[in-house]
Amino acid sequence: MANPSATRIDRTPTHNDLAIASLVHQALATVQDAGRFGDRKVFIASLWTMMLRIEAQTGGTLTDGAALEHFKAWLLRGRRVTHDGTEEGAPLVVLARADLVAAMDHTVVAASETVMDGATFHFVLDPAVACSEYARRTQAPKAFVPATSGRVGRIGASRRAA
Repeated sequence: MANPSATRIDRTPTHNDLAIASLVHQALATVQDAGRFGDRKVFIASLWTMMLRIEAQTGGTLTDGAALEHFKAWLLRGRRVTHDGTEEGAPLVVLARADLVAAMDHTVVAASETVMDGATFHFVLDPAVACSEYARRTQAPKAFVPATSGRVGRIGASRRAA
């Protein structure tokens, strides 16, 4: 019998998902200094600001009428969507949480906070630096199951010395 609580996640990207992901990746490459924490992590709020700037410069319309909260909702969906729509496919975005909050600008941390089902995220990882996180997922190797069962050792031999 099928498990009713195990629902299949639709990982298929829409045309809009792919366009937004492309803009996100373009913006990730241009966010600098205070918008980053280290070289891999870009604050969600700083990323959104850069996306708006890119859209204004290029005459793009992907962000028209959208707010930071809409972008956060897309990020939560985009982290589960893969480029090819398969479970093993490369994710559109990879999110991370802020662990060293004391070392960060509290205003940017608070503006970037994105929560879903008890998980909190503050960053999008830059694929130019976090290559392995954006790689296609590989299946874990199957566990080794021996062809025979039973005891290991010689038949009739005892571990105890007589």
